[in-house]
Amino acid sequence: MIGDILTSLFGESYAWQDIVIAVVSILFGFILLPQLKDVWHGKSKLNLFTASLTTIGLYVLAITFFTMHFWISFFAELFSGTIWLLLFVFSLKNFRKRK
Repeated sequence: MIGDILTSLFGESYAWQDIVIAVVSILFGFILLPQLKDVWHGKSKLNLFTASLTTIGLYVLAITFFTMHFWISFFAELFSGTIWLLLFVFSLKNFRKRK
């Protein structure tokens, strides 16, 4: 039944792995939204090394999924990578503001 629904939504050529990767990636992005809110308001900051390398890694994964035609995972990784990029930018702003 779930397979039939996915096939009707994404066609015969969809890969179930694309759906699994995307769901996990989107969940990881949404889990970070409270942290993003805190960093945005200057209440906290993240390690810049961690935030920058995670951003780069997620964008590399997004490019990889793009080349594999895993479109749902591509957009999910773009979402998570952008959340991490925002965490990096606002953490950098908070580091500079406190000096």
